[in-house]
Amino acid sequence: MDQKKEGTFIKDQNSFWAMSDDDLIEFLKEDLKKSRWDKAIIEGVPEDKVLILQNWIKKNKGKIEGIEVSIKPTLTGLTVEEEELFENEYSSMLTVDRTKLIKNKIERIQINLATEYIAGSEPPRTGAQLRWWKQKLKKAKAQDMSNALRLKRAIKTTRENIKTTKKYIRSSLRLQNVTKEKKGIYKKLEEAGHKIEAHDKRGKGPRMDKDPLNLSIGKFDKYMISQSGKHSASEVARWFESHIIKNLEEYEYFIINVRNEDDNLEYWKTVRGERKKMTASWEHMYKRVYRARNNRKKEAKIKK
Repeated sequence: MDQKKEGTFIKDQNSFWAMSDDDLIEFLKEDLKKSRWDKAIIEGVPEDKVLILQNWIKKNKGKIEGIEVSIKPTLTGLTVEEEELFENEYSSMLTVDRTKLIKNKIERIQINLATEYIAGSEPPRTGAQLRWWKQKLKKAKAQDMSNALRLKRAIKTTRENIKTTKKYIRSSLRLQNVTKEKKGIYKKLEEAGHKIEAHDKRGKGPRMDKDPLNLSIGKFDKYMISQSGKHSASEVARWFESHIIKNLEEYEYFIINVRNEDDNLEYWKTVRGERKKMTASWEHMYKRVYRARNNRKKEAKIKK
């Protein structure tokens, strides 16, 4: 069997990173032995394991079991599984309660940070969790402000509509028994009332996702479910990359580069009639899988 030049270990489960440092290193050594690679990248490394692996690699002068090894930490400092769990928890929070719930979450984490623990019993990656939830708190506050402004506009529009409708009703009552010419005016007033009603309903239907990348991921996820059942969003995202590389001609109409120098996917997207160049992080591609699944659930509810 030919030896593969380069490969990647994607370690996304909490149970893997919960091992002791010695067990973790032994486990990785066994994986490297079996790989038959010349060069290996260990992806998804949380912040509390970065220094341990860096020292291990440095001690072995960059080569483990004859393989050149490097690591790729997560951007948040959490494990991939923790990112998914926290993202799901955030999405499940009701918009009206979200800010309060996140503040409670941050308060509990800060208590953990202030508590003195016996060495080795501290909750893992507490600092990274605190940073993650603080970012989500900013997002939730911005959403609250946006919702408040939207409600204010809706109240103002409703008052104006009521005022306009009353005006039309008064005018129509005065015109009921007048000449044919004036009855034509009454008909126009009725048509204006229908337009107001149609304006009130505008934007209340389901929105369609027009991003070609999201549509392709949703279609691929649906196909994988029909073939082998439902898999984790991370697995589907990894398989999707292999799929588009293998079938690139099918996606050339919008994909520019599968992986650029920053390890991001580049593609074309039409925004308000203008074609724009966009990028998407492979590390967070699983989130688009979740979005596609949620959209399918919403569409199914509407059809019922």
